[in-house]
Amino acid sequence: MRKKVVIILVAVFASGILLGLYIPRLLKKETLPPSPVDFISSYLSLSKSQRKKMESLDRSFYARVEKMRTELRQRRAELSELLGESPSSEKEITNKVSEITSLQAELQRETINHLVEIRSLLTPEQQAKFFSLIRKRLHPGRPWMRFKRGRF
Repeated sequence: MRKKVVIILVAVFASGILLGLYIPRLLKKETLPPSPVDFISSYLSLSKSQRKKMESLDRSFYARVEKMRTELRQRRAELSELLGESPSSEKEITNKVSEITSLQAELQRETINHLVEIRSLLTPEQQAKFFSLIRKRLHPGRPWMRFKRGRF
């Protein structure tokens, strides 16, 4: 009986120490990364009116794009199912790939249109800085080039 009480007291004591160490970390507010508009606003030194217009453009853009992304995920899941079927129909797979390609092209057009809209809000200096950032993000060192021919 006495051993059980000692074991329980040690367990309670140990859990108290652990909770004392970790609860403050759990309660501490985590710093969230800046939103895209916050980052761009700071990076390009946007005026208040430019920032407000960009926030409006972003809201409508992300609403449209999220619908497309959801549809793309659904079509990719459907393609995965088709590929997993034993006697898979080449025609159905080809049609599904065409649907996915079409959605990806539509998403690309929306993105380009959004960038053109943003460009119209910026001064020439801001445009140069903005598109320099985009070029860096699109070509961050070409990691896919490190693989030899014939490999994924």
